[in-house]
Amino acid sequence: MYTKDKLLHPAMPPLDTVEFEQLRRAIQIPDVRDIDYRDFKKEIENHFRNTTVNQLKGFDAFRQHDIILGCQNYIDNIISKNGIDGVQIFEHDYLYYQKISPHIKYTTLESLIAKKPLLMAMPFPGHLGTHRQMEQIIQVCNDKEIDLHLDCSWLTSAFDIKFDFDQPCIKSFAMSFSKAYALHWNKIGLRWSRSKDVTDTLSILNDSNAISKSNLYVARKYMENFSIDHLVKKYKIKYFNICRELKLRPSNVIHACFSIDRKKLYGVKKLFD
Repeated sequence: MYTKDKLLHPAMPPLDTVEFEQLRRAIQIPDVRDIDYRDFKKEIENHFRNTTVNQLKGFDAFRQHDIILGCQNYIDNIISKNGIDGVQIFEHDYLYYQKISPHIKYTTLESLIAKKPLLMAMPFPGHLGTHRQMEQIIQVCNDKEIDLHLDCSWLTSAFDIKFDFDQPCIKSFAMSFSKAYALHWNKIGLRWSRSKDVTDTLSILNDSNAISKSNLYVARKYMENFSIDHLVKKYKIKYFNICRELKLRPSNVIHACFSIDRKKLYGVKKLFD
């Protein structure tokens, strides 16, 4: 029996699970100075690509791989290069943008400005899945020469998403383990870029091996113990049971759902306890 008093609104925290907590308590970090960044990049890239609950392709067009300290690091890097007013952002994206720029002016499909970068989440928070206008957005970005950068932080806790990253306008995208493994306490992820920018902060940090190897060690332990789809495979049946019993509209994100009228978004984390 599920009850609506455990639904979270507007918060939609990612899921945790007892096996993640058990591993967290068991990890003891040894001397990690010999971890090779190049080997780790190959491991983490393959791990993200091994999803079976989503159909993703187009990775091979992005030859430059850089370790990031979570997708927040990826986002902040784009903003630091362009300024918050130098990127275009859609309403109902990550609330962080409004926090750092309370009077932010959001863009729309119709008002996208040529040659001005667009930063957006995929899956999109306001839709809890691929943005409903994603095909049109990509077409406009291609036509107007708009560089598109995708924050895929929720993709590792999503399912039934089909997407091809190899679109001319997409210049970079990033994923992390924060939502996949509740690793917000040990942020790590990967950025894929079409080409290398030698003036880019993340490129410089990767080239100088200035990423904490302790973070890499912990992330490797999670990769060794859990597939990238662990949460979806564990909770998907229960998730749909919750939505059915509480008369909620399911989404493509395992930790969140809609009200039937789609006017409210709810986090379901407490219902999995």
